[in-house]
This record gives sequence, C-alpha cells and structure tokens, in this order.
Amino acid sequence: MEMIKIYSHEIEELLRIRNNLVTLQEYKWIALSPQIVHIKFENEEFKIKTSDGYKFTLKIWKGDRKI
Repeated sequence: MEMIKIYSHEIEELLRIRNNLVTLQEYKWIALSPQIVHIKFENEEFKIKTSDGYKFTLKIWKGDRKI
C-alpha cells in the first residue's frame, strides 16, 4: 500500500468538504501525516493537533453509521 502524505492545509480542506466525517482510509492518511503531533479519542470523536498549530475534530464514517 502506498503511503499518502497529507498535510495540515489538506486535512483542513478534507474535513471542510466532508463535514468532519471521514472514511477509515482517510483517517489513516490523516493519522500518518508527518505534521500530526497528538491524537486523542474522546466522546466518540478524534481530536488532533499538528506541529504547525492546527486543531481538528473528526469522526469516522462507515457505511450508514459513524464509528
């Protein structure tokens, strides 16, 4: 599987387009971003911080339900 590098500004755009709901594959790309410094799972949401000051909150979408 090819490693896709996704950066903070791309994560921000993806989450904007997807209303903060991403697929499991998209979450993996985000989690492996070289800019991610912290991920916390809390209240059914992932809270993410980056080395360049971005903060994101997202949920994973699978089929017709959230994970």
